[in-house]
Amino acid sequence: MFLKSCARFKHQHIHIHTKFAVNRSRKAGDTIIMTWTTVTLLVLCGVAVTSGAKPNIIFAMLDDAGWYDFQSHDPLMATPRIDQLRQEGLFLDNSYVLPMCAPTRAALLTGRYPHTMGAQDGNAAGTKKLFWPNETFSMLPGELKGLGYKTHMLGKWHLGFCHPSVTPLGRGFDTFHGMLLGSHLSYYTHTKGNANGPYDWWNNTQPDLDAKDTYNTELINDAMVDIVQQSQADQPFFVYMAFAAPHGPFEVPQHYVDTYCSHVTEPARRIHCAMMAAVDEGIGRMIDALKAKGIYDNTAIVVTSDNGGPVGSSNPSGSYNYPLRGGKKTVYEGGTRAYTVVKAPGLTVTNATWSGMINAVDWMPTLLHMAGGNAKDWMHGINAWNKIKKFGVSARKEMLYTYDDYFKFNHCAYRMGRWKLIQGRPGFHQGWYVPQNLVDAGVAENTPLAGNQDFTHFELYNLHKDPEERKDLAAKKLEIVQEIVGKIEALLDLYPLQPFVESEQSDSWTTSVDGVKVLSTCWCHPENSADTPDCTAA
Repeated sequence: MFLKSCARFKHQHIHIHTKFAVNRSRKAGDTIIMTWTTVTLLVLCGVAVTSGAKPNIIFAMLDDAGWYDFQSHDPLMATPRIDQLRQEGLFLDNSYVLPMCAPTRAALLTGRYPHTMGAQDGNAAGTKKLFWPNETFSMLPGELKGLGYKTHMLGKWHLGFCHPSVTPLGRGFDTFHGMLLGSHLSYYTHTKGNANGPYDWWNNTQPDLDAKDTYNTELINDAMVDIVQQSQADQPFFVYMAFAAPHGPFEVPQHYVDTYCSHVTEPARRIHCAMMAAVDEGIGRMIDALKAKGIYDNTAIVVTSDNGGPVGSSNPSGSYNYPLRGGKKTVYEGGTRAYTVVKAPGLTVTNATWSGMINAVDWMPTLLHMAGGNAKDWMHGINAWNKIKKFGVSARKEMLYTYDDYFKFNHCAYRMGRWKLIQGRPGFHQGWYVPQNLVDAGVAENTPLAGNQDFTHFELYNLHKDPEERKDLAAKKLEIVQEIVGKIEALLDLYPLQPFVESEQSDSWTTSVDGVKVLSTCWCHPENSADTPDCTAA
């Protein structure tokens, strides 16, 4: 038996051709550097002048933070301000994202399955693969602008940069302060690959060369405080606060190690702890700024990850998803089940765990509902806010984890109630990875596993009884496998695959500004033409 929809997997190509003040007092000092490694924080801050005021919305995302990378799961970590939000709100323990970064961001900001937009591959927004979805729908910031919001973007974009129309301002943000690329950027020089790589830190449409030598996370933290302080009571705001940390390269000011993480004995884990501490410090500063502004009590905050933490010997990030299986780039729970916290006014229950199922595509309709809008008919997600607010049973009973036809992955996964079906190659590093201190204490064993790489392979798990995915029931439950296969087929017929869009002009993706090599935002053509792109009207 072979899933027809997944049998269609193949690598397909189409060839196409404000500025606000930011405090920069933190310069590169002693730096811990290793080599490489998302979590989303959503804040909905209501201006507390009237009970009927629209809430402000801040969506902040960490990058590559694993299930076990927060203090409430691992006491050795240093995230007390995020844990404060968990105590004041809810922990969502069935919150799902895509197994890689760019697809999650695409789902989050469109409410659509990434495979319907050619965004299913993690490299969809690189120098060759583009993210250019059908223009009959808009992204979250554009919809919120229509509802009267001021929209801001901070940090990591990773959803296209080859033309102004696919950059943050082109997608509906009023301001942008951050990076267009997705990874491999120095946290201090803001260059890709090495010091000679293109510079990638922006203030709206211009490279912000003054940011050089200032730590990436602290630039974001400072900018977030500035936005809160400069906000106006007569206009709600939306902030997408997308941290690069703790994704690699693994760089962090020494004082975060000394202050928060010197007790962590595992070297990579110690650096990971310090990078998480820098993010948590920013969350704390944001909370303090909201309180000083008088809007914290009417603020909702959601913390989640874009994918699980990277694990395995080939990517020594110091991240763990214990006790879940696998990690980033796998469709196991460790790669797709995100640590998620919601703190918001109106919650009927706090300091508790909400076990309702929620998918990355659900956040856009949920946020629009919070902002006084409604889901659009082109969205694939559902509004979850009323169920979360009332601590009710989730309306979502099934979901597609991912459908990725990229030749490196070739997998799809689907959940139906308690049942989870995986078809194809589950991904890299498929075992169970345990922090060294737990191994030393005899709590658990580290079990690396290459896993099955067969594209025709099926796995079936009962997540209610087996959340660690240790007992594959596919051979014993063929009727369940067949039922879920039918559901995947029906979903893919309704929401068909769109292939990657790839540019032939990637050799023009850098330019020079004031003698500095920077990214170019004008090297592809929106009309799929080989003509020189016209970026003046964008």
